[in-house]
Amino acid sequence: MSADKQVLESLAFLYLTFGHSTDGQLAADEMRLLAAKLREWAPDTELGDIGELLRSTVASYKAADDKLGEARKITTGLKGTLDDEQLRKVLTDLESIAEADGKVVDEEKAFIEETRAGWF
Repeated sequence: MSADKQVLESLAFLYLTFGHSTDGQLAADEMRLLAAKLREWAPDTELGDIGELLRSTVASYKAADDKLGEARKITTGLKGTLDDEQLRKVLTDLESIAEADGKVVDEEKAFIEETRAGWF
């Protein structure tokens, strides 16, 4: 499975927003898993390029006034871009990111369910 650059950028923002906004922190384990999940979407992409993508995404995230609103726009856009199997993979990725720090909080569960409801 290989994603184009725009999809990868969208996923990076979505995953970062999910990892940080839902519980107010992004643990190192979550960030490593986030990078690994992005690499699964673009296995031919160099690790350094994934790192650069994440640095750019962090800058975009910090600059966004409505981080969750931007993430919601991304989920809407992904529905028109990805097929159902790929959308299910995004949900699985979100669940993995939520579990990476050893605890899944209610906000993470709600975000995943809201995303699922918007797609299926």
